[in-house]
Amino acid sequence: MSIQILSRVFVFACLAIGVLATPVRADHTTATGPQDAAKRFKVFLVTWRGCEDACTGFIEYFKSQNIPADIIHRDAGRDKKKMPGFVTEAKAMSVDLVVTWGTTTALNVIGTYNGADPAKHITKIPAMFMIVSQPMGVKLVKDRGPTGRNVTGTEYLVPQKTQLKLASSYLPFKKLAVIYNSAEKNSTLSVKILRELAKEDGWELLERPVPKDENGKPRKDALPDLVAELAAEKPQWFYQGPDSFLNINRDLFTSEAVKHGVPVFAAGENPVRTSNALLGVVNRYYNIGQFTGARAEQVLLHGKKPGEMPIESPSRFSIIINMKTAKSLSFYPPLNLLKFSEVITGKK
Repeated sequence: MSIQILSRVFVFACLAIGVLATPVRADHTTATGPQDAAKRFKVFLVTWRGCEDACTGFIEYFKSQNIPADIIHRDAGRDKKKMPGFVTEAKAMSVDLVVTWGTTTALNVIGTYNGADPAKHITKIPAMFMIVSQPMGVKLVKDRGPTGRNVTGTEYLVPQKTQLKLASSYLPFKKLAVIYNSAEKNSTLSVKILRELAKEDGWELLERPVPKDENGKPRKDALPDLVAELAAEKPQWFYQGPDSFLNINRDLFTSEAVKHGVPVFAAGENPVRTSNALLGVVNRYYNIGQFTGARAEQVLLHGKKPGEMPIESPSRFSIIINMKTAKSLSFYPPLNLLKFSEVITGKK
């Protein structure tokens, strides 16, 4: 690929550099803005697995902008059974805005555009979602909108076609391998898009679903054999998409890929930043939280209605390269790519 073409690709891929996150208070209600404000808003924030970077970014946006709000944080701890209680509580408190983190949380709190039940979901209170990889695919919204319901949100995945272009600029490929959890809607939708792109762009997709145990759960112990099986077919890359199972088991997956000499590129930052993936083309979670906070500000302070707001994502994204993995595999990044990338030296 010529330097001119690379330059055009990477002008679009300018690195989004976020402010480093600071610790979030451990209590469940976080006060932001002037304490003597005439009007204080109540924002009900529901997360799935703790207050990670997007949650932190959201809260810190409110603090930095002195938005007069009490953020009531509730975490499900990966337990869907807690969701009905959160919905009931938010309604009883007459909060001004409900914000959800993650697909499971959004579906249980907000419901789908064609199946939300006012008795079970938030429908009358303005609502906003973040860290949902396929909002249209899981039917949170019909399209990018405006949504037409009392809901809006932010997208965090960089389009897969863009991810693939950048991966190809690092290491051109004719074969791409993917392992996925077929029980996860986000993961299966991602693989469906890969199939379409493979057909469109003329490369081969090698795919394997993770086998399940007697309880219907994906088997972690199957990952080494799956990686070995696919690596034997000589792909140039493994792709790690929006798959919670693989994210949880990212150390095992990425280390096995490296052992077989095949790099991993990822749609999320954790496999690169905290594990052994080589490349990530990502929107950083903290930046998504800040971006969602800015949209929440439009609803609370400027009277915008969620149903009139389209689903949006940040205009810039990050390219992350794990140099420790690059050295291990002897796959060093092109100099032109380094100009636009955040380089890390290994696991944090």
